[in-house]
Amino acid sequence: MRRDRGPLGRIADELTARSASFPELAALDHFQKLWSRMRTESQLRQSLAHAPENAGPLNSSALVHRSIALMRDLSPGYLQHFVSYVDDLSSLEQLGHGAAAAPRDVPQAATIGKRPRAKARSRRE
Repeated sequence: MRRDRGPLGRIADELTARSASFPELAALDHFQKLWSRMRTESQLRQSLAHAPENAGPLNSSALVHRSIALMRDLSPGYLQHFVSYVDDLSSLEQLGHGAAAAPRDVPQAATIGKRPRAKARSRRE
């Protein structure tokens, strides 16, 4: 372990060293794939349950639901990655909404416009 790294670097080094000592488990890999597939199906069921009824052909929500349903039939592997990606984006969006709002007493930026004319200087003789 290097001493010149910061506290997080030292923790990362320690975790890397510890993880190298654990063997790869085929059953764990199988379980992760199974869990991912089950989670994707659950999210699809929830999403399709909220599909708008009698929506027009260009309704964005209806188009998304139709695309997801087609993707499930044509490319389930891609759909699984897509749902994971959308889930990550949704989590990031929720984190963004939880961030502190900007204080209201922050001074406003100057507006661009004409400046008032300065008074003419008088000449001394």
